[in-house]
Amino acid sequence: MTTDDDTRLLDDLRDMWWLADPPPAGLTATMIATVAGADLDQEWELLVLVRDSADEPAAQVRGLSTARMLYFTAAGGWSLDAEIDGDQVRGQLLDLAADLGSVEITVETTDGRAWTTLLDEVGFFAIEAEPTGSLRFTVRIGGSVSSSTWVEL
Repeated sequence: MTTDDDTRLLDDLRDMWWLADPPPAGLTATMIATVAGADLDQEWELLVLVRDSADEPAAQVRGLSTARMLYFTAAGGWSLDAEIDGDQVRGQLLDLAADLGSVEITVETTDGRAWTTLLDEVGFFAIEAEPTGSLRFTVRIGGSVSSSTWVEL
């Protein structure tokens, strides 16, 4: 199948669904109004993974370093740097204009385990955990929550 064949097939499928089960009138406007009214963009934000040391070539240095470095950014302008090394998860929240001592960091795994701690006064955290499989970070700043996507270890 060529790209043109794929495009035609997808166009035919779209047309079929529009005829067989069209969306209700005003659905788009209703959804936009609902999301805007709920103010979800202020309450929940996605941390975007911008750098993962597993995607980079290994450093040519002596030693047995097994640490995995993850760097996330948030739309609010702050970032989360995390290091996973065995049962230690350490990191720092950067560029956040808030009382850092009240910010909560949670490391969660897909099997339901979670470890939570508070930042220190300069934004550092350390958690003794056993992350395996996939994990994500959740940052709670007052009433807002920011979570990363799941990262495979």
